[in-house]
Formats: sequence, structure tokens, C-alpha cells
Amino acid sequence: MNLYFFGGSFDPPHLGHKEIINHFIDQSDILVVCPSYKSPLKHDAPIASFLHRKEMLEMMFPDNEKLSIIDYEIHNKIKYTIDTIKYLKCKYSNYEIHLIIGSDQFNKFHLWKDYKDILNSVNLQVVSRPGEQIIDNNMSFNHTKLINVDASSSFIRKNIFHINEISGILDQRVLKYINYKGLYN
Repeated sequence: MNLYFFGGSFDPPHLGHKEIINHFIDQSDILVVCPSYKSPLKHDAPIASFLHRKEMLEMMFPDNEKLSIIDYEIHNKIKYTIDTIKYLKCKYSNYEIHLIIGSDQFNKFHLWKDYKDILNSVNLQVVSRPGEQIIDNNMSFNHTKLINVDASSSFIRKNIFHINEISGILDQRVLKYINYKGLYN
């Protein structure tokens, strides 16, 4: 059985995230999405609370039985992927775990805590972002080039008042939620 694990800030989740999840959910028995507590490679913590980020993800994937959005990193203030992988390996001991990351993260994967242990624990799934080159670093991984949405959560946050620039990269329910809750203002 296959478990795909996709972590990130999802601050906010966008159509690029949705396309990635839709692509891998068909290959999985379960797809675990884990909004991060705080990425060690980013200076700032997520702006939106975990509950807002989870709510936005749930809006994008109503009633999908294969999708599980977990609060492990938030609840335990976990900052490192290796810790979440250990948790998933214990909880889902009969599953083969696949870690989904973007090419931007893959290019700095050597900076991740215990990255060699991660490589020994999971099958690495690397998703190309449009215009992003993958640096050959002699690591074993599966490469997915099918993702076409060029979106960035930081771009969305910076342009939240320019609806024309972000409406094509955000799920419309998520956009309404952001505006209703006054997120990123």
C-alpha cells in the first residue's frame, strides 16, 4: 500500500498545490497533507493559523476519502520533515511512504535536517515548477513534469488586493474565504 506525504506551509493553498495533490492521489491509497508549524529554511512562520490553512485545504478537496489533512506538526511544534516521517512510519507501518516536494525544495534538500535518513526512509517524488531547473545532486528520486500551474503562496500574499493577478491561481472558494476572514491584509 502506498502513502504519499505532502507537507508545506499552504499559506495559502493554491491551484498548484491542488494540481499536485490531484496527480498523486490517484497513485495513493492515502495522501497525507501536513501543514507545517514553521519551515526551518524560511525566516517567517506562516501568517494564517493552522485552522485557516486546514479549512482552505478542505475547501479545495471536499469529501475525498483518500485525503487526510493532519495537524501533527502544529500540535507537536515539529519543524523537521524527518520527525513527521518517523511518525507516519509508526502510524502507517504497512505502507510504503512517498515524500512529495517541489523542485525548489529539492535543490536545497541537502540543507534539510537528516536528509540522508529521509532518502533512506521514503521514495522521493520531485515535482517541477514551470521554469525551475533541477540541480543534479546524485540523489535518487522520481521526477514529475506534469504540473503546469505556476503559483506561489508568497506571490498571492503580496498581491492579495490585486484580484486579477491571483484569481487564476487560487480556488475561488479559497479566495472568498481569504477575503471574508481578512487574511493577508
